[in-house]
Amino acid sequence: MKKIDYIIDKISKQQQKLLNLLISIASIPSPTGRERKKIQFIKKIIDEYEVRNTLIDNAGNLIVKFPSKSKGKSKKTILIVAHTDTACDPGEKVKIKQDDKYIYGHGICDNSSGVTALLSTIELIKKNNLEFENNLIIGFTVSEEGLGAKKGMKQIIKDYGKQIDAVINVESHNIGRVTNQVIGQYRIKLSVNAKTGGHSFRDFGKPNANIILAQIISDFSNTKLFQEKEKATFNIAQMKGEGSINTISKTATCLFEIRSDDNKNLQKAKKTLGMIISKYKKQFSDISIEINVSAEIPAVVFPANHKIYQITMDVQKKLDIVPNINSGNTDGDISMAIGIPTVTIGTSNGWNTHSMNEYLEKKSLAIGFKQVFMVICSIISSY
Repeated sequence: MKKIDYIIDKISKQQQKLLNLLISIASIPSPTGRERKKIQFIKKIIDEYEVRNTLIDNAGNLIVKFPSKSKGKSKKTILIVAHTDTACDPGEKVKIKQDDKYIYGHGICDNSSGVTALLSTIELIKKNNLEFENNLIIGFTVSEEGLGAKKGMKQIIKDYGKQIDAVINVESHNIGRVTNQVIGQYRIKLSVNAKTGGHSFRDFGKPNANIILAQIISDFSNTKLFQEKEKATFNIAQMKGEGSINTISKTATCLFEIRSDDNKNLQKAKKTLGMIISKYKKQFSDISIEINVSAEIPAVVFPANHKIYQITMDVQKKLDIVPNINSGNTDGDISMAIGIPTVTIGTSNGWNTHSMNEYLEKKSLAIGFKQVFMVICSIISSY
């Protein structure tokens, strides 16, 4: 399409405009669960583009619809999403710095670059009066990170899942990524309650919740499971125990995560943790050990020769981008888990994501956006 080719040529000259928009988006703090201000900012910009078919759903996602005007009966619906939350809480203000080559700040890459690309795509669609054979739904999602457990994406799939034929998930780093595989996840809050507690000297010998929790973690980390060929990982975060230096802790908690790209290995790790917990329940019959599951996602793989990945990689090759088929955990987990073909692509080259030391290569943003726009146009036009 000549119009699309014309637009793509112009994108290369828009790097400064993209960087300005990126800074505006990244400057608004949006830790998981507190994205409302950023969502409102994005909606204001879309309203300025004179796009009227927008709404904020029950989860807090911003939804934008471009229904096809085609009279064909075989119209499909393509969903495109970018998450608006960040993994860390930067406080009341995000500190943005830059030099000639890089721009620095929490969320500057993950996922402000994805939001920037998707917002800019909406502008180009509206400004150039682009129309497609298929329906387009765009979602700026909330609660993708951490204990948000992809709440926003779950809401979109609940509302529109039966209509959706394919999903493009616009993520942050690694231009060239083509994510076709979900890494299985098991995320829980592990709580130990020793029921009593006591004086550290006088009551020494009573069950100590901190020690029991530490022993569970130690036993699990020392299993041979994580030395085997099939990759499985675990992580412990936010360990908390009550009491002072001279008291026996009554309660202790931690966040516990297991991941694997193999479902059998994931279930094996989960079973191993259960056996260790059972051992300590038997050893200390008067205590309670509870598991609160926040996320349980199976490992899923779509074949790399699926149409959605082939279209994506064809675009990347036209732009001299080297495709990299890989696995990951994104909003795309939710759609892939119910069998909807989903591709996740990156919009920039960035590093130290999920930290306060995040940074992004400036010159990568334009090529990343060009890739996003071309992938969207190609999939929605020919899927």
